[in-house]
Amino acid sequence: MSAAQQGSQQPTAWTEPPWSGWIETTGDALLILEAARRGLIPRVTRRLVDAERRMITSGSVFVFDEDESGIKRWTDGLFWSPSRILGNFLLYRETDKRGNRSARVDPEDSPDVMKPDGTLSRPKNDHTSMGIDKQRERTLLGSLTNSYKFKPDGLMKKTFSLTIGGVAQHLISYYKIEDVENGRLRSPSSLPELAALAISAEYLDKTHFRNPPKVEIGADGILRYCGEGDELDPSPSTSSPNTPNSHPPTIPLLTDGHVSEAAKRPKRFLPYGPNRTRKKSNKSPTDGHE
Repeated sequence: MSAAQQGSQQPTAWTEPPWSGWIETTGDALLILEAARRGLIPRVTRRLVDAERRMITSGSVFVFDEDESGIKRWTDGLFWSPSRILGNFLLYRETDKRGNRSARVDPEDSPDVMKPDGTLSRPKNDHTSMGIDKQRERTLLGSLTNSYKFKPDGLMKKTFSLTIGGVAQHLISYYKIEDVENGRLRSPSSLPELAALAISAEYLDKTHFRNPPKVEIGADGILRYCGEGDELDPSPSTSSPNTPNSHPPTIPLLTDGHVSEAAKRPKRFLPYGPNRTRKKSNKSPTDGHE
């Protein structure tokens, strides 16, 4: 085989990511996997070389199949915090260097800022100064808010995985918070050409998910994604009688959930009714006492 023929069989170098946008929900991730399954979005079929890693920027999204690509562990040359679970995703936040990956931030290390009135205050985090509320902050950052020494203006990495037919499929996405908040990154569900795709039933099997999404079977018999699943681990105050953590309705409240043996025994039959009074004693209250 000639060198030219060998060269023609080498994979084409990546110059831009397979897709660019913001993966917000499980439905968004499934739309990208479905698009890749249909060949609308190319899958990564080999490990990226150093030069190709430069295309990893805010909005980059990659999809790969472990068997097809031979990739068991995705590497991008960047330094990341430990992962945090958010629904069906894993979140990572970029750190300055490897030495800071496990270094927690001590609040005492944060420099104080002098206010005009002469008092001192702690500087706000970047996401706080952007006016992001707590729920939105959780969607974007999970619990990776101020626990580690993160890289200023660094990336977030959000990953999603499914195993179909014994083969693991992975989605890796990158974003910056300000790009999402400023509308520079669009989600698949907001793009008509992707939102119109019918997600394959094999992708919607609830056994694939830590937090199964809501699905329904239409009149045509096709299973469809309907939205994110309910939050996991509800607090006791929000548990319903049907949740595993709640006690059956027959067990009284303010107990540990166990019914005593005495409570299980049937009540005695009283032939003269429960209101029968006892015969009064002939002794006076002072009998036997001086």
